[in-house]
Amino acid sequence: MDFIIFVVNFLFSASYVLLAVRAVLPWIRHNKQDSLLRPIYLLTDPVLSVIRLGLPPARIGMDVSPYVVIVLLWIAQKVILKMLS
Repeated sequence: MDFIIFVVNFLFSASYVLLAVRAVLPWIRHNKQDSLLRPIYLLTDPVLSVIRLGLPPARIGMDVSPYVVIVLLWIAQKVILKMLS
């Protein structure tokens, strides 16, 4: 059971890192087709696009969808870990 909890925590932690990097990318100049950044876009775009459909247009000049996904993933992680323990 400890291994399953470890894997769940690892997957969620990896997701948090990817989403944190994605949240910062709009603030720096970059090329979306860069070989290091392309996997980040490929992994995060499907989830972020679903969240963007439900969010009203941002009037603050930034995309808040990565932050919303991080909060939702955190809640999901807590629920999953509660069920496993």
